[in-house]
Amino acid sequence: MDLQANSYVVDGQNRIVSVGPEWDQFALENDAPGATSARVIGREVWDFIEGDNTRAYLFGVFQTCRMEQQLFSILYRCDGPDMRRLFRLTVWPSPDHSLTLGSMLVHSVASHPAATTSAFEGYYDTTRCSVCCAFQIGEKWIDLRTPPDPGNFAKSYSICPSCIKDADQEFARMRRQNNVLPMVHRKH
Repeated sequence: MDLQANSYVVDGQNRIVSVGPEWDQFALENDAPGATSARVIGREVWDFIEGDNTRAYLFGVFQTCRMEQQLFSILYRCDGPDMRRLFRLTVWPSPDHSLTLGSMLVHSVASHPAATTSAFEGYYDTTRCSVCCAFQIGEKWIDLRTPPDPGNFAKSYSICPSCIKDADQEFARMRRQNNVLPMVHRKH
């Protein structure tokens, strides 16, 4: 499947109320039958988000979109076993406090299949950024494009400092959109 766009809608209580037409096909092609529409609709989005920092990040995005009534847009990685993919996440708020989250494929490149995370559960306790897919190993964040080895598989998820900075810049843009600049008084 040449995925071009995918979306879902959460209500004001962050329950998934609908998904886009590509949802099930994408889930099945990526070996995630537990993520098909029948298994996600009606559940809170937080049931599918790993890591406290990632939940806090998305909660902040959701709240800012609702308060500012502005869209939020940021790039993120979503790799498959044999494909590296860069997507753009866009969050559109509605006056009823629902949010539409859309993901559009920006770029993809084939990569060699790698062992799954479960093959290395006993190895390392690393954290992976939920946005850019970099891994925290010690105090360093390492890009996933680094050749895979047993130490590059996540056991937990967070948000790296670079992705937090990108989100902060997007929040600033959203606030600027809502601020009306005062008119300059001219002397006649």
